[in-house]
Amino acid sequence: MNILMSIKHELQHIIEAMHAVTNVDITIVDEGLQRIASTVNEEFSLGAKAPIYSAFHKCIITGEQYFLENPKEDPLCFECENIENCKELVELCIPIKFSGKIIGVIGMCAYDEKARQNLLMNRESFMNFESQLVHIISTVVSEKKIMKMLEYSSSELMTLINSLNEGIIIINNNYDVINTNNFANERLNINTSNIPDLWNLLSEKVYNNFIAKGFIGEVGPVKLNKTEFVINANPILVKGKREGTVLVLSDFNKMKESVIEFSRKKDIVTFDDIVGESELLKQARREAMQVADSNVAVLILGETGTGKEVFARAIHNLSSRKKEVFMAINCGAIPENLIESELFGYEKGSFTGANVTGNPGKFEICKDGTLFLDEIGDLPLSMQVKLNRALEEKEILRVGGNTPIKVNPRIISATHSSLASMVENNLFRDDLYYRLNVVPINLPPLRERGYDVIILSRYFLNRFNNVYKKELKGFTAEAEQLLMRYKFPGNIRELRNLIEYAVIFEENSHIGADNLRKKIGASPAENLTLSELTKLYEKSVISNRIQELGDDLESKKEAARQLGISIATLYRKLEMP
Repeated sequence: MNILMSIKHELQHIIEAMHAVTNVDITIVDEGLQRIASTVNEEFSLGAKAPIYSAFHKCIITGEQYFLENPKEDPLCFECENIENCKELVELCIPIKFSGKIIGVIGMCAYDEKARQNLLMNRESFMNFESQLVHIISTVVSEKKIMKMLEYSSSELMTLINSLNEGIIIINNNYDVINTNNFANERLNINTSNIPDLWNLLSEKVYNNFIAKGFIGEVGPVKLNKTEFVINANPILVKGKREGTVLVLSDFNKMKESVIEFSRKKDIVTFDDIVGESELLKQARREAMQVADSNVAVLILGETGTGKEVFARAIHNLSSRKKEVFMAINCGAIPENLIESELFGYEKGSFTGANVTGNPGKFEICKDGTLFLDEIGDLPLSMQVKLNRALEEKEILRVGGNTPIKVNPRIISATHSSLASMVENNLFRDDLYYRLNVVPINLPPLRERGYDVIILSRYFLNRFNNVYKKELKGFTAEAEQLLMRYKFPGNIRELRNLIEYAVIFEENSHIGADNLRKKIGASPAENLTLSELTKLYEKSVISNRIQELGDDLESKKEAARQLGISIATLYRKLEMP
């Protein structure tokens, strides 16, 4: 029997207590990758082995710790035998060492968005937390007597709990207070030599709320001793049996600040980050900068891959709301039966599979920030009514709730469809369309941006040179000509992927046309004459303008007027082969 297996019950006890405090799942494997202790569900049963070449495996091989923000896309995990079925959103692995040897690995993993946000926002704390936990395990291993191990672990655990910037109250199954940490003592003025009853500490109202919940889930925000807290009750389970409860008191104001700061740091985009010098792009950039500091609704129009969310983030970061939350939601990527709960949130028990504590929606989370509604044209008609009402009344109701919640996010929406045509065909509500389309901003497709293709290609080359540790100096002349001729139906997103592919596989000092052709194939435009290329370009410009304005006769007349041609010329150029 290996060392960790001999103390697996103690390890299970420790990580379950840790899980109750942090709400992040913890798994311990030995040097043979066998799972010794875990808080993860039955899908990853104890005794089963962690995947070969996973982060756990490489941690054992190298003796290094790893923090993976997106395991499925991290090069470290590309060889993992379970990468296709990986469900881990964030992973932190630290080797367990004893007597100079690596005897296992402890990993903290996030399997849902809430745990992911928690790990990312508190990265350094969790790394220190897990390092100390490794130290606890090593100490437990070194002790021969079980009682001494448990006493030492309890002492270490309280040291860790006292280092947290959250209040901890530990109670038994009779709701008697067993222990509190320094944070709770200071914020609630607790005299540790004479700890009050729980109902007195929390107030009778909060205590009764938790009684009704069976001391599981969240209550708050509530004001206790002049501080607003969100309180989470997490059961301590030992071998499936509840042995007490940990109450975690989080400072509500600091929680809001952390969410806002994380949202800002996650992807801070400014107009300086929008690369390109074509006149069409510069016009869109000027318009966006002009309206950024107002609260006016903006509708960004453009094909898929033209950078609509990048523009939305840049507008937010130039606005007076830049210190508030920016949140994006793709209206076409969420099932129709879930879109309302995503936007407005839900109360506990609202539907099968709902979180037992309920969940706030995007409107509530960024009530004073910016909400980016991507692919707004895909929003179901039933939800268009509710969205319009929320924007008009500046309040929402959670699914299953009856208490109005005041919200006032700035709305930036985007679509690749012609909403005007959808309104005419009764596929989109006109009242919502006029509310969203206060300031339309048209983003040009890449094929209309001329030399921007080369500017962007060089930008992406520099980026992926750094990512893949390569030193490619540029593009051959033939490669640049190919890039200029290609139409890029996927726009900037397609170009970025193309350059990444070329950087990975190019073996010379400059990216050549051959590597590009492997990815995009031979372009049908490569053998066309200048006259034929001009006709194709004109047809593309006219088609895009019609897509923006609508496909009816009046819209086509307006497109012809804007382009300075007659309606007859417009039809003739559209019919060209």
